[in-house]
Amino acid sequence: MQRVLERFLDRAGSDPALLEFATGRDLTTQYTVTDLGLDFSMTFLDGVVIAGLGAPARPAQVRMKAKAEVLDGILTGRINGNRAAMSGKLAFMGDVRLAMGMQRIQADMVRLYAAAREDAGGLDFSAAPVAGAAQVAAAAGSPGGHTAMGDGACASEAQGRSGPSDELTAVVAELFAAGLFTATGGNASLRDSQTGHVWITPSQVSKGTLRAEHMVCLDDQGNALNPDAPAPSSEWPMHLAIYKVRPDVEAVVHAHATYATILGLAGIPFSPITAEAAFFKDIPRVPFIMPGSRELAVATAKALGDGAAVLLQNHGLVTVAGSLRRAADVAGIVERVSELIWGCHAVGKKPPVLPKEMVALLQEIGRLTV
Repeated sequence: MQRVLERFLDRAGSDPALLEFATGRDLTTQYTVTDLGLDFSMTFLDGVVIAGLGAPARPAQVRMKAKAEVLDGILTGRINGNRAAMSGKLAFMGDVRLAMGMQRIQADMVRLYAAAREDAGGLDFSAAPVAGAAQVAAAAGSPGGHTAMGDGACASEAQGRSGPSDELTAVVAELFAAGLFTATGGNASLRDSQTGHVWITPSQVSKGTLRAEHMVCLDDQGNALNPDAPAPSSEWPMHLAIYKVRPDVEAVVHAHATYATILGLAGIPFSPITAEAAFFKDIPRVPFIMPGSRELAVATAKALGDGAAVLLQNHGLVTVAGSLRRAADVAGIVERVSELIWGCHAVGKKPPVLPKEMVALLQEIGRLTV
């Protein structure tokens, strides 16, 4: 990998796109390849790009650490860096605003690295430790960290390993304890991007007694692949409809959230009254359509667009993300902010919102971490 990085950094120092990006900037980044003990840095300073192996001459404002395979995946565009950071495969430290600015040259970084990789004859990670390879597979195909399923079978737990159904069980228990799910209301799912299979909560099984073996594995047509499991949630068409139009989504949570539902019923807008609330634009709403119907599935997927949440009037809340952990967190954020908004209206006050420029910045952060 060192040969690839040397060629990549040599190209970066004279690349017109990076030189243009460096104009008027003062930014130093440092990357650490943790399993190889390598560091490299790039400084963008007043139209000049200084790139090379080793630590930078001055403290970096943005620092990133990852194993070789993960970093290689990010620099080739195979792995989404934001998801890698959310799943713990990439460690990020530094100024978020400056790091966000580097999104402008992401395509150029991929272009330069791909050329360097080809010039060096490529990279072969086949001799890497098994644990390292598994971590990269998780980062590339399973942002939430769930175990990939075997060919045509949903049997990861049957082999004695924790997997999607265990993750679903734990998060559903958390959502039930928080009041976002009722005993039989609410559902969640987790997709394996390598196989297209979807693990989903069952129908009519109390969330208070839910176990991993109750989870249902579906193909992309909604057929159960573990026939001994209970019937899947009646909302499975909605989950599959979202996955169909959102390849970036790996998890869906449909919560029967009290305060978010109140906002939908009362026609009160979801507004950016806190930093977390500002991560989202005004949450779209779907008028009441029969739960479990394909009409609701299509309408929800359409209303969601490229966002992270949608309100179902007279029904509840749907949130999506690149991992189940994030989808559950989004549901909790929306519900908490909805409670604050409702509380203000309940005492006859309209809640103040954050300044427009801060909202724009926070919405961009939210977009990059969904």
